Amino acid sequence: MATKQTRTAFGSLTQLKSGNWRARCTGPDGKRRSATFPTKSAARAWLAIQQADVVRKTWRAPEAGTRSVGSYADEYLARNDLRESTRGLYTSLWKHHLAEHWELVPVGDVTPAKVRAWHAQAVKTTGPTALAQSYRLLRSLLGVAVADEVIAANPCKLRNASTPKTARPSRSLTTREVQAIAGHLAQDVRTKRYAVLVLVLAFSGLRFGEATALRRSDVLDDCTRLLVERSVRYVGGRWAVGEPKTEAGRRSVALPPSVAAVLADHLEQYVPDSPDALVFSTASGGYLARSNWGQTFRRAAETCGLPPVRPHELRHTGATWAAQTGATTAELMRRLGHASPAAAMRYQHAVDHRDDEIARALDAVLTGTVRASTAR
Repeated sequence: MATKQTRTAFGSLTQLKSGNWRARCTGPDGKRRSATFPTKSAARAWLAIQQADVVRKTWRAPEAGTRSVGSYADEYLARNDLRESTRGLYTSLWKHHLAEHWELVPVGDVTPAKVRAWHAQAVKTTGPTALAQSYRLLRSLLGVAVADEVIAANPCKLRNASTPKTARPSRSLTTREVQAIAGHLAQDVRTKRYAVLVLVLAFSGLRFGEATALRRSDVLDDCTRLLVERSVRYVGGRWAVGEPKTEAGRRSVALPPSVAAVLADHLEQYVPDSPDALVFSTASGGYLARSNWGQTFRRAAETCGLPPVRPHELRHTGATWAAQTGATTAELMRRLGHASPAAAMRYQHAVDHRDDEIARALDAVLTGTVRASTAR
């Protein structure tokens, strides 16, 4: 019950029997709202903030920020525009890495400091890739709240948190190393069917999920070109086949004739005649699991005496080799299925040595010019 009331230009202040002060005002939406504070100055400050936000046209209903992050997650994961494999990945990330901490937190209470504290704790128990993916998902959820004008800005502001921090940078293999791994796999009847996969991944730059989703009908022009129209991923206990990672991922990729020749032999020996038959499959004709392939690949590389090699470095190798041929950024983007130049630019370092060659060629020109001038 009120004991004392003060009118202001933007609302009213009322002292309650408890000694607390209640501030009331009418928002731009015509609704009357109130908040209670222990002191009159705090109540007056709240009114001043509400009024300033109205003047700046940044006002938001105070109760809007009470919607939980978990509520936004439920809505986000139910979106119709998510690929099935993406939905499965996001659901897993939310369940295992985000829900426990953020499920009940109102979006209005999420601050950069709280995000930073969560990330500092999560890095101790979460792998770099899963942590980067989880951070990106959290940023996306809060981005929806920003778009809804529930919060003014996205509190996910950690620099480089969306990029996995690997134990070491990716390296490009040499042609001899790639051939050694493929050759070792070809010597064992249990792994012989995977030897050509090593060559295709390295010389095409395809993602693993793109290569293992290839069907016989996707191999064109006497095996010299691969049509990439789908990707496969194992999520939620089942195989999810969908479109490539980005729209740019839908493409055709040319293979060197020597690789095309061994691919043709592979089709003849291991792939049924059906147009839908998988080009790279298990012995039973099913999809090849990334984990099983990783173990097989790493064992082969170790046996060949190579330093630790990650399977994904075959794609990195293919991108680097393509850059070394003098391919432009646009050509690299198309070949690798990148949607932005930034991704393709990572491989431009591969042509740095060409600058040295140009300098030596210019020196030869200069030397020749000097000698010609001296001869006169």
